[in-house]
Amino acid sequence: MKIGLDTPAASPAGTYSQHLAKILKRHAPEHEYIVEDKSYKTVDIYHGFRSVPFSVRRRNVPSVMTVANLNLLRYPHLFPLPQRPFVLWYYRRTLRTASRVITVNTPARDYLAEELSIDRRKIEVVMPLAALAPQPDPPKAKLEAVRHKYALPEHFILMLGTVEERHNHHAVFEAVLAAELPVGIVVCGRRTAYSDRLLALARSRHIATRVDFLYEPAREDLPALFRLARAFVYVPDAQVEASIIPVVEALRCELPMVLSNTPTNREAAGDAALYVRPHSVGELAAALEHTLFDEDYRSTMRARCRRRAELFSEFAVARRLMDIYSSL
Repeated sequence: MKIGLDTPAASPAGTYSQHLAKILKRHAPEHEYIVEDKSYKTVDIYHGFRSVPFSVRRRNVPSVMTVANLNLLRYPHLFPLPQRPFVLWYYRRTLRTASRVITVNTPARDYLAEELSIDRRKIEVVMPLAALAPQPDPPKAKLEAVRHKYALPEHFILMLGTVEERHNHHAVFEAVLAAELPVGIVVCGRRTAYSDRLLALARSRHIATRVDFLYEPAREDLPALFRLARAFVYVPDAQVEASIIPVVEALRCELPMVLSNTPTNREAAGDAALYVRPHSVGELAAALEHTLFDEDYRSTMRARCRRRAELFSEFAVARRLMDIYSSL
């Protein structure tokens, strides 16, 4: 097959399509992959992320559309007004007419089926390749260098992702206090108004010396941060369209996790995490104590993380995509 891939905005590792093409070539080299061809006149299948070119539609070539997030559909007011009506109409039309639609989780699939009246049978759920590629364990010298660079405590909880109120960092602070847990808390993400309020909360609750804010840490330091952490905590509200990428990274690092009990988190981590209601300080406190200090439980969860991470390997994603392409 000759497969055409759309060229959305560039990422640090090159365009998403180029990254995807490299992975597909590695795991399915019998096919040809075309990237950055404006016409795509000779492709047998087209995989788009924004639209489907006229040359593809005119020839009735089977098309696949990936919906990385639902922002355009749920929050159209965030996009420039002049082109908003046309872009929204065109995007919806493209999704409805695509041969297959790919989303990153089941809740997104349900939204597209209900709100756009897309047949559920043609919507597939596939892990995005935006997650960092699996890395070898950082050497001990690298781990200690990162610990020294950020002045990290010996034992800490890692919270990485969007720093906003609906991710419930404040509840974790209260849970650590309620259970009198002898650990630090490391919050990684962009500085926001909420992060400033969190710092004020830590000071008022006399735990400021145990809370570290790493505003946008270096990407190359992330594997070491996951390896150094005692546990990973990720507790966004169910209504938040939260990324599963931090969860996948924790799985790959075999890091015991406490997650909010949401469909998206459960779909990603399966039985490799402990789930809580994020607004229940009591549940959080009990889950953290169990995850941090029960060594038998930690050993079990590390093994589960290792098995679960296999679902998100490059090979698994490539095989899933090839199954979709071959079905058209």
